Amino acid sequence: MPAILIDKVTKQYAGSTKPAVRDLSLIIERGEVYGLLGHNGAGKSTTVMMICGLLRADSGSLKVFGDDPAQHGPAVRRRVGVATQDIALFPSLTGLENLQYLCRMYGLTPDHNKLMALLERFGLAADAGKRADSYSGGMKRRLNLIASVLHDPELLILDEPTAGVDVQSRAMIIAYLREMNAKGMTIIYSSHILEEVEKLCQRVGFLSEGVLIEQGPTADLLRKYGTDSLENVYLTVSGRSIDV
Repeated sequence: MPAILIDKVTKQYAGSTKPAVRDLSLIIERGEVYGLLGHNGAGKSTTVMMICGLLRADSGSLKVFGDDPAQHGPAVRRRVGVATQDIALFPSLTGLENLQYLCRMYGLTPDHNKLMALLERFGLAADAGKRADSYSGGMKRRLNLIASVLHDPELLILDEPTAGVDVQSRAMIIAYLREMNAKGMTIIYSSHILEEVEKLCQRVGFLSEGVLIEQGPTADLLRKYGTDSLENVYLTVSGRSIDV
């Protein structure tokens, strides 16, 4: 059983003239790093919300580790971590307090040693007692990523995890993701920084207007389209920029 099995899924929002996702079929294997790419409004967020069980597909079938997230949402979400582009932290709490609170939201008893080890891993241990709203952008991104893995998810979904961060923070985040993937974690990675995608993702898929227009192993796509850039692949198959 793959990590994610999507078969001919369509989702259209009320009042919209066209589907946000149309006839989407996609398989993501366990232990894979899959790059889900496309311009703003291409259908990436809708796909992720359906994977998490926050939206129900209008038609088709979607399974996460064999379960339908629309029917078994809590069970699926216990196995999935999500770090969105918008920072999901409580600004008036300290870094450590944020993690302790989120542990309780996950139904976990906060393990001080584990939390401090994660903060140390991301260079935040010395600032654990400072309010999150005093953190730099890169520090917030790192803390946001820690928050998404507190429950040791099998599947991690990341949307622009290195947006606006410094070189040090980006290196820490990428190194951690490689480490977790080597231990078996499945990762869905969405980013406009395509150099990261090329280095991190074994396969990529391009969404445009809610349709999966191309996918395959990263190296194979670059060879197929005679380019060294995924941006050029997307421009060729869709006729538009990936970061519109």
